[in-house]
Amino acid sequence: MKSILFVDDEIRLLRVLSLSFRKKGYEVILAANGQEARRRMKEDGPNLVFLDLNLPDANGLELLEEFMALYPQKVFVIMTAYGDIESAVSAIRAGAFDYLEKPAKLEEIELVINRAYTLLEVKQENIQLKSQLNKLESIEGFISISKQMKQIYELIERVSATDATVLLHGESGTGKSMIAKMIHSLSDRNNGQFIAVNCAAIPENLLESEIFGYEKGAFTGATASRAGKFEAAQNGTIFLDEIGEVPLTLQAKLLQVVQEKSFMRLGSNQLKQVDVRIISATNRNLKQMVQEGNFREDLYYRLNIIDMHIPALRERKEDVPLLVGEFLEKHRKKMKKNFRVSPQLMNILKAYEWPGNVRELQNAVERAAVLCKEEDLSLQDFPSEIRGSSEMNAEFPSIVSFNKKRTLPEQMEDIERQFILSAVEENDGQIAAAARELGISRQRLFYKINKYHEQMNKSSEEIKQKKEELF
Repeated sequence: MKSILFVDDEIRLLRVLSLSFRKKGYEVILAANGQEARRRMKEDGPNLVFLDLNLPDANGLELLEEFMALYPQKVFVIMTAYGDIESAVSAIRAGAFDYLEKPAKLEEIELVINRAYTLLEVKQENIQLKSQLNKLESIEGFISISKQMKQIYELIERVSATDATVLLHGESGTGKSMIAKMIHSLSDRNNGQFIAVNCAAIPENLLESEIFGYEKGAFTGATASRAGKFEAAQNGTIFLDEIGEVPLTLQAKLLQVVQEKSFMRLGSNQLKQVDVRIISATNRNLKQMVQEGNFREDLYYRLNIIDMHIPALRERKEDVPLLVGEFLEKHRKKMKKNFRVSPQLMNILKAYEWPGNVRELQNAVERAAVLCKEEDLSLQDFPSEIRGSSEMNAEFPSIVSFNKKRTLPEQMEDIERQFILSAVEENDGQIAAAARELGISRQRLFYKINKYHEQMNKSSEEIKQKKEELF
């Protein structure tokens, strides 16, 4: 059952909430103070928590931070009185999913509940996915909420149960070798060897002997017979990375082993049979290479029984906060530091194009963790390419996209709303400082915030990101 904990010192309000949402089928848990809230969290384990900022025995923000650390898979919503927007912004920064201004209508509360449970479902899906793949030695970099990667996961699960030949293609750094390992680890061949061959890293004149092995005396220096990679992968999986680099002279022999599962060692006339699953990968356009005569068409179609395109990180930027969190968690444990990333820095990381994909992001986060002096990562801790990209964006800002279907006053409201949100973010929720930066009075800024409160609550970039990041 969906369970909700309401923490508020207004007993009458608690009774109304309890009566209303129990009728709607929720399990409702009530607490009138911080001590009772701690006990209820421990004993009842609610999924969703509505937390008042002003409690008789506890500071709401401190209680939120305490609960976030103890129960990272829960979702927290802050309830606050008008005029305490600064604290609400601080609560969002601390990890709250959303905030409601009291007195809130039951319809508004129900809307937030529905959105919160949508987020909880996403969290649960990712937990189940991680559980399904827990056989793997490492699945680092393969956690996702993007539709593209979820489709990849589903395809991996289906393909792993077969012996079908798989061709992985995508840019460098997208994780093709990791996906090949996943397929092997989830298959019935996981007791056999997973043998990886980087076809681009082996000189052309040595590639044949490396893959197929050789007999004694096959060439100068061959003082003893040696088995190749295909024999080493017997009853397991061979992964031919950068398959597009295999020369045409070797492709005919490779076709035979893909098609017949048989080959000859270099310098031998004896046919050898192997039982292997073949997975190949490339960052090149093999179809175009076939048209240009640089890759055998028959080999291409034999390798391409199952075709799997791995999307670039820039095509699934909603995964950047998740990946940053996952990579940082490893460094938190290793370096005993509670590394944090501000919303502003996360915006910069999401805006960057990541030409090196997940591998580049992983290396950038590791660099930042090593160089970080305290626990809050800064832009200066990241590589120069990311800093340069941020400076370029700052020099040529794009604060709002023009929409011809909207009127000029509507467009101006969008710009004003975004400027206000940006100023509040950059000043860490300090309304007085934000007002000075905007050149308006504190009272005027409060009026503007109240005016745009509903729209900002639904559409602000920071709140959207927090909802995505809370996986």
